[in-house]
Amino acid sequence: MAKFLIVVKSQDQLNVNTAVNVAQGLKMMGAQDVKMVFLGPGITALSKKNNISEIVSKASENLKKMNITVYACEMAMKNYSVSKEDLVYVNEISRGADVIVKFADNGYTVLTF
Repeated sequence: MAKFLIVVKSQDQLNVNTAVNVAQGLKMMGAQDVKMVFLGPGITALSKKNNISEIVSKASENLKKMNITVYACEMAMKNYSVSKEDLVYVNEISRGADVIVKFADNGYTVLTF
């Protein structure tokens, strides 16, 4: 069964929207597991301080229902001044590189937006 890790490093609205839609689409098409990690400038897509966060906020119920785990990179949060309270949706805060290595080692296909 296919497993995917979607890396969101862009703060571009189209890229973030595509990443969220692809995550949901993969799950609907039968992917065993889908996870998302927001890192670098992509962390702003989870921040209430940024309008782009509406994309994730609107999708949050579906992400939860579909068991799509969302990770926020703690280093990106520090670099972009995003606090835990600023996050519109997250399952876990972790180092983005650790998330990528962990899931790549476990056979996940990594897609980057």
